[in-house]
Amino acid sequence: MSTWILEPGHPWPGSCFRCCHAHAQAQAATKFFDVKRLIHPAAITALAVFALPPLLLANEPYIPTSDDEVLETLPTAVFTRRDSIRRLRERLAAEPDNQQVAATIAQHYVGLGKSEGDPRFYGYARAAVGAWWDQPSPSAPILRVRAKLKETDHDFPAALVDLDRLLQKEPSDQQAWVEVANIRRVVGDYDLASEACDHLGGADESIPALAARVPLMAVTGEAEAAYLLLGEQRPRVEKQLPGLVPWLLTMRAEIARALGRPAAAEKHYQAAYEADPSSSYLRRAYADFLLDGDRPDEVTDLLGDDRRDNGLLLRAAVAAKRCGAPNTMELSDTLRNRFAETRLRGDLPHGRYEARFELEFGDDPRRALELALANWARQKELRDSRNALEAALAAAEPAAAEPVIAFLRKYGTQDVAYGRLIERLEGE
Repeated sequence: MSTWILEPGHPWPGSCFRCCHAHAQAQAATKFFDVKRLIHPAAITALAVFALPPLLLANEPYIPTSDDEVLETLPTAVFTRRDSIRRLRERLAAEPDNQQVAATIAQHYVGLGKSEGDPRFYGYARAAVGAWWDQPSPSAPILRVRAKLKETDHDFPAALVDLDRLLQKEPSDQQAWVEVANIRRVVGDYDLASEACDHLGGADESIPALAARVPLMAVTGEAEAAYLLLGEQRPRVEKQLPGLVPWLLTMRAEIARALGRPAAAEKHYQAAYEADPSSSYLRRAYADFLLDGDRPDEVTDLLGDDRRDNGLLLRAAVAAKRCGAPNTMELSDTLRNRFAETRLRGDLPHGRYEARFELEFGDDPRRALELALANWARQKELRDSRNALEAALAAAEPAAAEPVIAFLRKYGTQDVAYGRLIERLEGE
């Protein structure tokens, strides 16, 4: 089974995560390492593009004064995979046309990007498969990792093209169908997502089917059934694929929250955190749960000083604001600067984060609404819809929320937070 299920970066395998802060710095650790001693010479170009601050790249290139100067540091997590990556790089240097080896290197880096919340690793992953990035039909391993990287960057149409090409080569590839189902769900194509799930069988028949179908059930009127199914299937997951247990627990927590069962949700969040305290998605979701419960001080404790992920930084800033903490402006300014840096590179910040940031820290609700609706047009996960509803309420433009409300009602999406917001919007 593919590592994409083994190493889920979100509670829903395949769910997207845009790396807005492409030069995010490694967390403080007990040891730092010299990049030039770690990275093979062939990867120096990747470091120049993906590791150095964009504002630096926009000006004159920096030239080290000596060969001993450290240009960048990497997290210690790199070194848990250092030997295997080094061996693979050496093999790729000897066999530069070996697409399987290149794809395996890229998969290692994607795994590090997920576990560390450090977007530089996605740059290293892309560099590893760069020779085949524009080829229309490379090998299946290249198509798989290329689709994952495009999905990570929110280029959903391109990711689906690569997955379609992969399935033409390997029509029974279960992981590819999981990815298709999840991307279709993320963008709101629930009927097509269901068709992709059909290729995997029933959710109680296999773990890939469970991973693809349960998130769809949760947003299409079957949240209760999805919650119960996860409980029933936990023994199978623990036995066959224990690495997926944190996903299962987080998924149950999210469904319980949506169904208005905070005690059950908290129990599952805590169990998931004990199983995998490093999961960025889990901490974002748990932080939102705590913020909804008016417990911002606990958010500060949960997140600590981890600022690599813009989503974590956003929650930290919101929690600081609600606590009246003195570092509120520092945190909000840091995130605002990251958004600006992203635009300087010619990219767009993560719409979900930017819209919520404008709602919390901006002074123009209509700007927040504009961002939220633009993001909702691209992707329709629960938080995307909630941002649009909250922004429409803040901007006193209930009509702007009508497409969102219609979409949620069409599919019977259940979420107590939506119910309250819709009631207020329709009362205006």
